[in-house]
Amino acid sequence: MKNSQVNQGRLLLLVVLLFSSMSPFDTSHALAAPGEDNPIVIENRQPGSKDWKLPRPGFKAGDDIEKQIKGYASHTSVNKGSPITFFISVNPAQTYTIEVYRMGWYEGLGGRLLQHIGPLDGVQQPECPTDATTGMISCEWDPSYTFRVPDTWTSGIYLAVLSNSEKYQNYIIFVVRDDQRVADLLYQQPVTTYQAYNNYPDDEITGKSLYNHNSSGENTIAGDARAVQVSFDRPYKNRGAGDFLGVEVHFVRWMERSGYDVAYSTNIDTHARGRNLLNYKGFLSVGHDEYWSKQMYDAAEKARDKGVNLAFFGANDIYWQVRFASAPDGRANRIMICYKDAALDPTVNRTLKTVKWRDQPVNRPEQSLIGIQYTANLKGNMTFAATIVNSSNWIYAGTGFSDGNATTAIFGDEVDRFMSEYPPPPHKSQTLLSEAEIINTSDEVDHANSSIYQAESGAWVFAAGSITWSVGLDKEGVVDSRLQQMAANILNRFVASPPRSSWEYVECVRILRPRHGALSNDCQP
Repeated sequence: MKNSQVNQGRLLLLVVLLFSSMSPFDTSHALAAPGEDNPIVIENRQPGSKDWKLPRPGFKAGDDIEKQIKGYASHTSVNKGSPITFFISVNPAQTYTIEVYRMGWYEGLGGRLLQHIGPLDGVQQPECPTDATTGMISCEWDPSYTFRVPDTWTSGIYLAVLSNSEKYQNYIIFVVRDDQRVADLLYQQPVTTYQAYNNYPDDEITGKSLYNHNSSGENTIAGDARAVQVSFDRPYKNRGAGDFLGVEVHFVRWMERSGYDVAYSTNIDTHARGRNLLNYKGFLSVGHDEYWSKQMYDAAEKARDKGVNLAFFGANDIYWQVRFASAPDGRANRIMICYKDAALDPTVNRTLKTVKWRDQPVNRPEQSLIGIQYTANLKGNMTFAATIVNSSNWIYAGTGFSDGNATTAIFGDEVDRFMSEYPPPPHKSQTLLSEAEIINTSDEVDHANSSIYQAESGAWVFAAGSITWSVGLDKEGVVDSRLQQMAANILNRFVASPPRSSWEYVECVRILRPRHGALSNDCQP
């Protein structure tokens, strides 16, 4: 062995020993802290605008009946520097413009205008056909506009505001990724859940989702009106932003205001490139993240077992298993499949049956990853306060919470709880953090929990237990500074943790950094 190789080996061993001697929760070794000059902090210094909010004064929101202006994107996410195509229809044919906004804090304005496009000549695209067997509605529209996302844009959630000359508006939503940079945290946008509930066109005549309650038209193979396959090649219903503007926007605003170094992706990206989760210190699932593929579940579970922290700032997560198929033109993962019935599902692979994760033949309850799992939909628009328990836990440091205190009414929509009849996650310790008594849609009393556990790898896994938990971070009239501190404690602990085991991390840097200048997506164990 040459002397240079010997020295290199000794250096590697020294670095490995140094990393392995660090406490995984020693904050003195954090690579970055909230408020430092990371891309999120720099981006949010730019001038913001409220003009992303629809409809603007003098405009109306386009609807799914007249379809004055509607659109969708060729992909749910795009890497900066890569092209994305918009498919847009106007009724009647007329000119329109596209304004692309990045969502964030921006001094409370919530968005920043990045690009104005047009006016462009618009056409009325054909009606979107329905597959009589599966109920899938997939549009066959001609491309309207393609642009390459500038390299200077910051990873984030973007809204393209479509405005026609008759002053109707609608959104197209997409994520911009930054595949060449690894941040501290990775935010997963739950677009599969958006699509599962998307019954475009919401006209009470033809629209179909994975749910019978908002599906119309002829019965499908499901035996009722619901679809068993849904396509991303169609607009989202109503204003076109999916479910982002309900709960998630409040978490994003708070997180970016707080200055955390975060990258954005969708759960389609987790499905396709799940090993990338290993590059991050923390993985964030926010809001309503109900529909997961086996690849997604496997990726999150492996990340946890390799020391990556997970936070589920929502509820009803990982409830239904799904599979994906390609669009006719070959674009991967554009069709989502969920029969919700093992007997209907034609796959012979029992582990891939599109049923509830906790049910046969899959038998993989979500509690084994999240720590708690779905229990109930809440009656009407009711929300409930939670009672604090185990307030000595580190998650409550600096909040002022004591046992028996109540939060603001942030338990709403759908909620989770710990279920003793299912196995707990593999853990060193698990703590239930709160207890909320709720009333479900059947007028029955149930309860909900928040949870934190430490996995055997040392990773922490937090579960809020309520879809609407994050509104307490930012929504006017609901904001609870104690919850803000609680969320900060969680993310600060995540940021202070190494992203993976020491040997894998150091080996990766040694091999790939000289060639790429940064951690690569190929930097995997």
